[in-house]
Amino acid sequence: MRKPRLFFIYLAIFVNIVGFGMVFPLLPFYAQHFNASDTTIGLLAASFAIAQFFLAPIWGRLSDRFGRKPILAVALIGLSLSFLMFGLSTSLFGLFAARILQGCFSSASIAVAQAYVSDVTSKEDRIKGMGNLGAALSAGFVFGPGMGGILSGISLSFPFFVAAAIALVNFAGVLVFLPESLTKKAEKLVIKEGFFNLKHMYLGLKGEMAPFFILNFLWSFAITNNEVAVPLFGSEKLDLHVNTIGYFFSIQGLLAVFVQIFLVYKITRFFGEHKTVIIGICILAAGLFLIPFAKSQIFLLLFMAFMIAGSSMTKPTLASLVSKHTKEGQGTTMGIFASFESLGRVFGPLLGGWLFSTFGFHSPFTISAVLILLTLVFVVQVKGFLRHK
Repeated sequence: MRKPRLFFIYLAIFVNIVGFGMVFPLLPFYAQHFNASDTTIGLLAASFAIAQFFLAPIWGRLSDRFGRKPILAVALIGLSLSFLMFGLSTSLFGLFAARILQGCFSSASIAVAQAYVSDVTSKEDRIKGMGNLGAALSAGFVFGPGMGGILSGISLSFPFFVAAAIALVNFAGVLVFLPESLTKKAEKLVIKEGFFNLKHMYLGLKGEMAPFFILNFLWSFAITNNEVAVPLFGSEKLDLHVNTIGYFFSIQGLLAVFVQIFLVYKITRFFGEHKTVIIGICILAAGLFLIPFAKSQIFLLLFMAFMIAGSSMTKPTLASLVSKHTKEGQGTTMGIFASFESLGRVFGPLLGGWLFSTFGFHSPFTISAVLILLTLVFVVQVKGFLRHK
């Protein structure tokens, strides 16, 4: 039953991210219809990640108590309603409310999906499951923006309604076809220990796995920082059209799919998961460092590909290591793991443009590369801990 189960969980994530990817590039233009300033648009984008940061751990804990399937179903129906609300909004307040709800419900999908994969795979197959999950997510980002651009030709609000319909269909598919994966549910749900799980995040930073949580934050920070800085760099320094930059990100997404489906499992079998994370960190940091030195669009694409190859090696392997060595429930742990990623998605977009305009076009890439390399020292030290688990 593992393959059919994982097929439906991958499909759920793919369709979910397609819906998200359809509307994300349109967000600034849609908000401008309500006279939103650049700062307000940045806050609107960040509000999604802020909601994810706070609620990902509690969704994970709820899935440990009540099961993966019902939480994923609730998330999808909530996403459908939030997309519909966004398309029907007539004020900035409505946009913010809908965007926050999107963050609230989307925070359940990734954490619960990672917990689901952990439930139905052996430790030996865990990395392949996490790699395929990452590939499904990357594939959603490849197809989503293109579909959103085409549908926006009808009207700017139309992609939001289509995204709502996609999430609703996905909800029905999960309800009918996805079996429950959790065989032993948590006996009780402890809310008083911290509804937003900040206490557990703090304790996580004091434990042996802290470097992996910090690395997940910095990985997310670097990737989302890159999503802001690359368009600015490509437009101002290489005179690239916005469509060309969009194609570059699509190629980047396709490469991520290829690496995570076909290469990550083989690389980890050869080097081991811990060394794969270290290699991935080095490649990711090198790609980030090289991007601002690109003198043509060919070199920019090459350095972006270098960066995403390292990223695609690092993230699923990191998720697999955290899943294997946790002492808590899978939903709880992967929820905390997702919160560190969401926190990076808050600061990445907010700081990317500011660093670019304040300190020069090299700064967003160089600072991200240096921060990621600094974690390398601590990740190397974790090896002894993992060996004795």
